[in-house]
Amino acid sequence: MTDVGIVMPVYRQKREFLTAAVQSVLAQTHRGFRFVLVIDGAPEMEPLVQELTAGDPRAEIIAYPDNRGVAAALNTGFEALLADPAILYLTWVSTDNVYGPDYVGVLRSALVQGPPELGLVFSSFRSIDDEGRQLRSEAELAALRVYQAQPEERLLDYSMVGVSFMYKAQYARQIAGYGMQPVEDYDYWLRLSETCRMKHLPVELMDYRVDSAHSISAQLRGPQEHRRWRYAYHLVRHQARLRRGIPAQLTVLFPLGLALDNEIEVLEDLYEQSFSNYSCIVLDLSESQQPTSALGAISHPTTSFKWCPGMGVSPAILYAAQHVTTPYVLVLGPGRFREVVDLQQLIDYADANGKPGELSWFYGDGPAPAPISIRRGTDAAEPPGKPNLFHELFRTDGLVRLLGAILGTEGPP
Repeated sequence: MTDVGIVMPVYRQKREFLTAAVQSVLAQTHRGFRFVLVIDGAPEMEPLVQELTAGDPRAEIIAYPDNRGVAAALNTGFEALLADPAILYLTWVSTDNVYGPDYVGVLRSALVQGPPELGLVFSSFRSIDDEGRQLRSEAELAALRVYQAQPEERLLDYSMVGVSFMYKAQYARQIAGYGMQPVEDYDYWLRLSETCRMKHLPVELMDYRVDSAHSISAQLRGPQEHRRWRYAYHLVRHQARLRRGIPAQLTVLFPLGLALDNEIEVLEDLYEQSFSNYSCIVLDLSESQQPTSALGAISHPTTSFKWCPGMGVSPAILYAAQHVTTPYVLVLGPGRFREVVDLQQLIDYADANGKPGELSWFYGDGPAPAPISIRRGTDAAEPPGKPNLFHELFRTDGLVRLLGAILGTEGPP
Protein backbone atom coordinates (compact mmCIF):
# COMPACT_ATOMS: atom_id res chain seq x y z
CA MET A 1 0.00 0.00 0.00
CA THR A 2 1.37 3.41 -0.99
CA ASP A 3 0.29 5.60 1.95
CA VAL A 4 3.42 7.69 2.67
CA GLY A 5 4.30 10.93 0.88
CA ILE A 6 7.84 12.36 0.89
CA VAL A 7 8.88 15.78 -0.41
CA MET A 8 12.44 16.85 -1.17
CA PRO A 9 13.01 20.54 -2.03
CA VAL A 10 15.99 20.77 -4.40
CA TYR A 11 18.07 23.89 -4.86
CA ARG A 12 21.83 24.13 -5.43
CA GLN A 13 23.64 21.20 -3.90
CA LYS A 14 26.86 19.25 -4.24
CA ARG A 15 26.49 16.23 -6.48
CA GLU A 16 27.75 13.79 -3.86
CA PHE A 17 25.43 15.12 -1.15
CA LEU A 18 22.34 15.02 -3.34
CA THR A 19 23.25 11.56 -4.59
CA ALA A 20 23.61 10.20 -1.06
CA ALA A 21 20.33 11.82 0.05
CA VAL A 22 18.23 10.59 -2.89
CA GLN A 23 19.70 7.10 -2.83
CA SER A 24 19.06 6.79 0.91
CA VAL A 25 15.39 7.64 0.39
CA LEU A 26 14.94 5.22 -2.51
CA ALA A 27 16.63 2.46 -0.48
CA GLN A 28 14.06 2.51 2.35
CA THR A 29 12.93 -0.91 3.57
CA HIS A 30 9.35 0.36 3.62
CA ARG A 31 8.75 0.88 -0.08
CA GLY A 32 5.15 2.10 -0.18
CA PHE A 33 5.66 5.80 -0.73
CA ARG A 34 5.46 8.60 -3.28
CA PHE A 35 8.61 10.70 -3.54
CA VAL A 36 8.11 14.22 -4.92
CA LEU A 37 11.29 16.17 -5.73
CA VAL A 38 10.64 19.89 -6.24
CA ILE A 39 13.41 21.67 -8.15
CA ASP A 40 13.18 25.21 -6.81
CA GLY A 41 14.66 27.46 -9.48
CA ALA A 42 17.82 25.43 -10.07
CA PRO A 43 17.49 23.99 -13.59
CA GLU A 44 21.13 22.89 -13.53
CA MET A 45 20.14 20.29 -10.92
CA GLU A 46 17.43 18.67 -13.04
CA PRO A 47 19.64 16.31 -15.09
CA LEU A 48 21.17 14.87 -11.91
CA VAL A 49 17.75 14.46 -10.28
CA GLN A 50 16.46 12.67 -13.35
CA GLU A 51 19.54 10.45 -13.40
CA LEU A 52 19.18 9.52 -9.71
CA THR A 53 15.47 8.72 -9.92
CA ALA A 54 15.40 7.14 -13.39
CA GLY A 55 13.31 3.99 -13.55
CA ASP A 56 11.80 4.35 -10.08
CA PRO A 57 8.02 4.79 -10.44
CA ARG A 58 7.73 6.17 -6.90
CA ALA A 59 9.65 9.33 -7.81
CA GLU A 60 8.17 12.35 -9.56
CA ILE A 61 9.82 15.65 -10.41
CA ILE A 62 8.25 19.10 -10.30
CA ALA A 63 10.42 21.98 -11.57
CA TYR A 64 9.94 25.70 -11.93
CA PRO A 65 12.50 28.26 -13.16
CA ASP A 66 12.46 30.81 -10.34
CA ASN A 67 13.72 30.26 -6.80
CA ARG A 68 10.80 30.68 -4.37
CA GLY A 69 12.36 29.33 -1.19
CA VAL A 70 12.00 26.19 0.90
CA ALA A 71 8.48 26.91 2.15
CA ALA A 72 7.09 27.38 -1.36
CA ALA A 73 8.82 24.22 -2.58
CA LEU A 74 7.37 22.23 0.31
CA ASN A 75 3.89 23.57 -0.35
CA THR A 76 4.21 22.65 -4.02
CA GLY A 77 5.16 19.08 -3.19
CA PHE A 78 2.60 18.58 -0.45
CA GLU A 79 -0.19 20.06 -2.55
CA ALA A 80 0.30 17.17 -4.97
CA LEU A 81 0.42 14.61 -2.16
CA LEU A 82 -2.53 15.94 -0.18
CA ALA A 83 -4.67 15.72 -3.30
CA ASP A 84 -4.20 11.95 -3.14
CA PRO A 85 -6.61 10.40 -0.55
CA ALA A 86 -4.41 7.30 -0.31
CA ILE A 87 -1.59 9.31 1.28
CA LEU A 88 -1.99 9.08 5.05
CA TYR A 89 1.50 10.00 6.31
CA LEU A 90 3.87 12.78 5.31
CA THR A 91 7.49 13.74 5.76
CA TRP A 92 10.08 15.84 3.97
CA VAL A 93 13.79 15.36 3.50
CA SER A 94 16.80 17.52 2.67
CA THR A 95 19.34 17.22 -0.11
CA ASP A 96 22.37 17.03 2.19
CA ASN A 97 21.19 14.53 4.81
CA VAL A 98 21.39 10.74 4.76
CA TYR A 99 18.39 8.67 5.84
CA GLY A 100 18.77 5.24 7.41
CA PRO A 101 16.96 2.34 5.71
CA ASP A 102 14.32 2.17 8.47
CA TYR A 103 13.61 5.91 8.57
CA VAL A 104 10.21 5.70 6.88
CA GLY A 105 9.22 2.37 8.38
CA VAL A 106 9.89 3.24 12.02
CA LEU A 107 8.20 6.64 11.88
CA ARG A 108 5.20 5.25 10.01
CA SER A 109 4.78 2.34 12.44
CA ALA A 110 4.76 4.72 15.39
CA LEU A 111 1.89 6.65 13.83
CA VAL A 112 0.00 3.52 12.79
CA GLN A 113 0.29 1.93 16.23
CA GLY A 114 -0.32 5.12 18.22
CA PRO A 115 -3.67 6.49 19.38
CA PRO A 116 -5.82 8.44 16.88
CA GLU A 117 -4.87 11.78 18.43
CA LEU A 118 -1.16 11.14 17.83
CA GLY A 119 -0.37 13.19 14.74
CA LEU A 120 3.38 13.90 14.80
CA VAL A 121 6.28 11.62 15.68
CA PHE A 122 9.94 12.59 15.60
CA SER A 123 13.14 10.73 16.31
CA SER A 124 16.66 11.54 17.35
CA PHE A 125 19.42 11.87 14.77
CA ARG A 126 23.17 11.80 14.36
CA SER A 127 25.25 14.76 13.16
CA ILE A 128 27.92 14.39 10.48
CA ASP A 129 30.38 16.69 8.72
CA ASP A 130 30.94 17.07 4.98
CA GLU A 131 33.03 13.91 4.93
CA GLY A 132 30.35 11.89 6.70
CA ARG A 133 32.24 11.68 10.01
CA GLN A 134 30.16 11.41 13.16
CA LEU A 135 30.32 14.59 15.27
CA ARG A 136 28.60 13.46 18.47
CA SER A 137 29.78 11.05 21.14
CA GLU A 138 27.43 8.51 22.69
CA ALA A 139 27.05 10.80 25.70
CA GLU A 140 26.10 13.71 23.43
CA LEU A 141 23.59 11.56 21.56
CA ALA A 142 22.04 10.57 24.89
CA ALA A 143 21.82 14.25 25.89
CA LEU A 144 20.04 15.05 22.63
CA ARG A 145 17.48 12.32 23.31
CA VAL A 146 16.80 13.85 26.74
CA TYR A 147 16.43 17.31 25.17
CA GLN A 148 13.99 16.08 22.53
CA ALA A 149 11.97 14.09 25.08
CA GLN A 150 10.78 17.20 26.94
CA PRO A 151 7.01 17.53 27.53
CA GLU A 152 5.28 18.60 24.34
CA GLU A 153 4.19 21.94 25.83
CA ARG A 154 7.87 22.93 25.84
CA LEU A 155 7.65 23.16 22.06
CA LEU A 156 6.67 26.77 22.75
CA ASP A 157 10.21 27.31 24.05
CA TYR A 158 12.37 24.95 22.01
CA SER A 159 12.23 23.60 18.47
CA MET A 160 12.94 20.08 19.69
CA VAL A 161 11.32 18.20 16.80
CA GLY A 162 14.54 18.41 14.82
CA VAL A 163 15.08 16.96 11.35
CA SER A 164 13.64 13.42 11.58
CA PHE A 165 9.83 13.36 11.63
CA MET A 166 6.56 12.18 10.12
CA TYR A 167 2.99 13.40 10.57
CA LYS A 168 -0.53 12.39 9.60
CA ALA A 169 -2.02 13.90 6.46
CA GLN A 170 -5.40 14.29 8.19
CA TYR A 171 -3.92 16.88 10.56
CA ALA A 172 -1.87 18.57 7.84
CA ARG A 173 -5.12 19.21 5.96
CA GLN A 174 -6.46 21.15 8.95
CA ILE A 175 -3.77 23.86 8.88
CA ALA A 176 -2.19 26.14 6.32
CA GLY A 177 1.02 25.09 4.61
CA TYR A 178 4.58 26.11 5.28
CA GLY A 179 5.61 29.77 5.63
CA MET A 180 7.58 32.10 7.90
CA GLN A 181 11.04 31.48 6.45
CA PRO A 182 13.64 30.78 7.73
CA VAL A 183 11.78 29.01 10.59
CA GLU A 184 9.13 27.39 8.41
CA ASP A 185 9.53 24.00 10.08
CA TYR A 186 9.22 25.32 13.66
CA ASP A 187 6.21 27.45 12.76
CA TYR A 188 4.60 24.39 11.17
CA TRP A 189 5.17 22.19 14.24
CA LEU A 190 3.65 24.82 16.51
CA ARG A 191 0.53 25.05 14.36
CA LEU A 192 0.29 21.30 13.79
CA SER A 193 0.64 20.53 17.51
CA GLU A 194 -2.50 22.60 18.12
CA THR A 195 -4.50 19.93 16.27
CA CYS A 196 -2.89 16.72 17.56
CA ARG A 197 -0.47 15.13 19.99
CA MET A 198 3.21 14.55 19.36
CA LYS A 199 5.72 11.92 20.51
CA HIS A 200 9.50 11.52 20.53
CA LEU A 201 11.14 8.23 19.50
CA PRO A 202 14.51 7.80 21.28
CA VAL A 203 16.34 6.25 18.35
CA GLU A 204 18.64 7.74 15.67
CA LEU A 205 17.16 7.22 12.20
CA MET A 206 19.23 9.55 10.01
CA ASP A 207 22.42 11.60 9.66
CA TYR A 208 22.11 15.38 9.69
CA ARG A 209 24.90 17.13 7.80
CA VAL A 210 25.90 20.14 9.90
CA ASP A 211 26.44 23.50 8.17
CA SER A 212 27.06 22.15 4.69
CA ALA A 213 27.80 24.85 2.13
CA HIS A 214 24.25 25.15 0.72
CA SER A 215 22.32 24.53 3.94
CA ILE A 216 19.94 27.04 5.50
CA SER A 217 22.07 27.15 8.66
CA ALA A 218 25.13 28.12 6.62
CA GLN A 219 23.19 31.01 5.12
CA LEU A 220 22.36 32.38 8.59
CA ARG A 221 25.89 32.78 9.92
CA GLY A 222 26.24 36.56 9.62
CA PRO A 223 24.93 38.88 12.36
CA GLN A 224 22.17 40.40 10.23
CA GLU A 225 21.05 36.96 9.00
CA HIS A 226 21.04 35.69 12.58
CA ARG A 227 18.94 38.64 13.70
CA ARG A 228 16.45 37.90 10.91
CA TRP A 229 16.27 34.26 12.00
CA ARG A 230 15.92 35.22 15.67
CA TYR A 231 13.10 37.66 14.98
CA ALA A 232 11.14 34.99 13.09
CA TYR A 233 11.87 32.45 15.83
CA HIS A 234 10.47 34.79 18.51
CA LEU A 235 7.55 35.81 16.29
CA VAL A 236 6.20 32.30 15.69
CA ARG A 237 6.35 31.55 19.43
CA HIS A 238 4.56 34.81 20.21
CA GLN A 239 1.89 34.06 17.61
CA ALA A 240 1.42 30.56 19.02
CA ARG A 241 0.88 31.93 22.52
CA LEU A 242 -1.64 34.45 21.20
CA ARG A 243 -3.55 31.66 19.42
CA ARG A 244 -3.56 29.59 22.60
CA GLY A 245 -4.48 32.46 24.90
CA ILE A 246 -1.28 32.19 26.94
CA PRO A 247 -0.42 35.52 28.59
CA ALA A 248 3.13 36.77 29.05
CA GLN A 249 4.77 35.84 32.36
CA LEU A 250 7.39 38.56 32.47
CA THR A 251 7.88 42.20 31.59
CA VAL A 252 11.48 43.33 31.07
CA LEU A 253 12.21 47.02 31.63
CA PHE A 254 15.36 48.61 30.21
CA PRO A 255 15.90 52.23 31.36
CA LEU A 256 18.43 54.09 29.22
CA GLY A 257 19.68 57.60 28.69
CA LEU A 258 22.17 56.48 26.03
CA ALA A 259 22.52 53.27 24.03
CA LEU A 260 26.07 52.38 22.96
CA ASP A 261 27.70 49.04 22.16
CA ASN A 262 27.29 47.57 25.66
CA GLU A 263 23.59 48.42 25.81
CA ILE A 264 23.06 46.84 22.40
CA GLU A 265 24.83 43.69 23.62
CA VAL A 266 22.69 43.60 26.77
CA LEU A 267 19.51 43.67 24.67
CA GLU A 268 20.93 41.07 22.30
CA ASP A 269 21.65 38.88 25.34
CA LEU A 270 18.00 39.14 26.36
CA TYR A 271 16.85 38.12 22.89
CA GLU A 272 19.17 35.09 22.99
CA GLN A 273 17.66 33.76 26.23
CA SER A 274 15.89 30.41 25.91
CA PHE A 275 12.93 31.82 27.86
CA SER A 276 10.78 33.89 25.50
CA ASN A 277 7.39 34.50 27.15
CA TYR A 278 8.06 38.14 27.95
CA SER A 279 7.46 41.63 26.69
CA CYS A 280 10.26 44.19 26.80
CA ILE A 281 9.84 47.93 27.29
CA VAL A 282 12.80 50.18 26.61
CA LEU A 283 12.44 53.27 28.80
CA ASP A 284 14.10 56.02 26.75
CA LEU A 285 15.16 58.69 29.25
CA SER A 286 16.94 60.87 26.68
CA GLU A 287 15.81 64.12 25.11
CA SER A 288 17.00 63.02 21.66
CA GLN A 289 15.44 59.50 21.60
CA GLN A 290 18.86 58.10 20.72
CA PRO A 291 18.21 54.79 22.57
CA THR A 292 14.99 54.30 20.62
CA SER A 293 16.82 54.84 17.34
CA ALA A 294 19.79 52.60 18.24
CA LEU A 295 17.83 49.71 19.73
CA GLY A 296 14.83 49.95 17.44
CA ALA A 297 17.03 48.70 14.61
CA ILE A 298 17.22 45.30 16.39
CA SER A 299 13.74 43.97 15.75
CA HIS A 300 11.82 41.91 18.28
CA PRO A 301 8.07 41.18 18.13
CA THR A 302 7.34 41.97 21.80
CA THR A 303 9.65 44.96 22.39
CA SER A 304 8.20 48.46 22.62
CA PHE A 305 9.64 51.87 23.46
CA LYS A 306 8.42 54.39 26.02
CA TRP A 307 9.82 57.91 25.79
CA CYS A 308 10.37 59.42 29.26
CA PRO A 309 12.56 62.47 28.53
CA GLY A 310 14.41 63.81 31.56
CA MET A 311 13.01 61.24 33.98
CA GLY A 312 15.35 59.56 36.43
CA VAL A 313 16.02 55.83 36.37
CA SER A 314 14.09 54.87 39.50
CA PRO A 315 11.05 57.09 38.85
CA ALA A 316 10.88 55.72 35.30
CA ILE A 317 11.04 52.12 36.52
CA LEU A 318 8.37 52.82 39.14
CA TYR A 319 6.14 54.56 36.60
CA ALA A 320 6.43 51.67 34.15
CA ALA A 321 6.07 48.96 36.81
CA GLN A 322 2.78 50.46 37.99
CA HIS A 323 1.36 49.68 34.52
CA VAL A 324 2.80 46.17 34.20
CA THR A 325 0.20 43.37 34.08
CA THR A 326 2.53 40.34 34.10
CA PRO A 327 3.20 38.54 37.41
CA TYR A 328 6.95 39.11 37.16
CA VAL A 329 9.13 42.03 36.14
CA LEU A 330 12.89 42.32 35.60
CA VAL A 331 15.03 45.43 35.07
CA LEU A 332 17.98 45.22 32.71
CA GLY A 333 21.14 47.06 33.68
CA PRO A 334 24.68 47.34 32.37
CA GLY A 335 25.56 43.74 33.28
CA ARG A 336 25.22 40.73 31.00
CA PHE A 337 23.43 37.41 31.31
CA ARG A 338 25.94 34.65 31.87
CA GLU A 339 24.02 31.75 30.31
CA VAL A 340 21.18 31.50 27.79
CA VAL A 341 19.10 29.65 30.41
CA ASP A 342 19.35 32.33 33.12
CA LEU A 343 15.82 33.68 32.68
CA GLN A 344 14.29 30.22 32.38
CA GLN A 345 15.96 29.10 35.60
CA LEU A 346 14.80 32.21 37.44
CA ILE A 347 11.20 31.76 36.28
CA ASP A 348 11.23 28.05 37.12
CA TYR A 349 12.67 28.74 40.57
CA ALA A 350 10.18 31.52 41.30
CA ASP A 351 7.21 29.41 40.18
CA ALA A 352 8.32 26.45 42.27
CA ASN A 353 9.68 28.14 45.41
CA GLY A 354 8.12 31.56 45.75
CA LYS A 355 6.48 32.37 49.08
CA PRO A 356 4.42 35.34 50.30
CA GLY A 357 6.59 38.20 51.48
CA GLU A 358 9.54 37.36 49.22
CA LEU A 359 10.15 40.00 46.64
CA SER A 360 12.66 38.69 44.13
CA TRP A 361 15.00 35.99 42.93
CA PHE A 362 18.30 36.83 41.31
CA TYR A 363 21.73 35.59 40.37
CA GLY A 364 24.70 36.86 42.33
CA ASP A 365 27.48 38.84 40.70
CA GLY A 366 30.17 36.19 41.18
CA PRO A 367 31.37 33.62 38.66
CA ALA A 368 28.88 31.08 37.34
CA PRO A 369 27.23 29.06 38.60
CA ALA A 370 25.98 31.36 41.35
CA PRO A 371 23.10 30.37 43.61
CA ILE A 372 19.67 31.92 43.24
CA SER A 373 19.14 34.31 46.16
CA ILE A 374 15.95 35.71 47.63
CA ARG A 375 15.30 39.31 48.67
CA ARG A 376 12.93 38.99 51.64
CA GLY A 377 10.47 41.38 53.24
CA THR A 378 8.89 44.56 51.94
CA ASP A 379 11.48 47.18 52.86
CA ALA A 380 14.39 48.57 50.85
CA ALA A 381 17.13 46.62 52.60
CA GLU A 382 19.68 45.29 50.13
CA PRO A 383 20.90 41.70 50.25
CA PRO A 384 24.65 41.35 50.84
CA GLY A 385 26.62 42.03 47.68
CA LYS A 386 23.61 43.27 45.68
CA PRO A 387 23.76 47.09 45.40
CA ASN A 388 21.01 47.58 42.80
CA LEU A 389 17.81 46.10 41.36
CA PHE A 390 19.17 45.04 38.00
CA HIS A 391 18.73 41.49 36.68
CA GLU A 392 16.44 40.48 39.54
CA LEU A 393 13.18 38.68 38.93
CA PHE A 394 10.61 40.57 41.00
CA ARG A 395 7.00 39.97 41.71
CA THR A 396 5.53 43.03 40.05
CA ASP A 397 3.68 44.33 43.10
CA GLY A 398 6.78 43.69 45.20
CA LEU A 399 8.94 45.83 42.92
CA VAL A 400 6.43 48.67 43.11
CA ARG A 401 6.49 48.53 46.93
CA LEU A 402 10.27 48.30 47.06
CA LEU A 403 10.81 51.20 44.65
CA GLY A 404 8.41 53.32 46.67
CA ALA A 405 10.53 52.63 49.73
CA ILE A 406 13.78 53.35 47.86
CA LEU A 407 12.57 56.64 46.45
CA GLY A 408 11.20 57.70 49.80
CA THR A 409 14.29 56.82 51.86
CA GLU A 410 17.39 56.03 49.82
CA GLY A 411 17.22 57.65 46.43
CA PRO A 412 17.84 55.96 43.11
CA PRO A 413 19.06 52.34 42.96
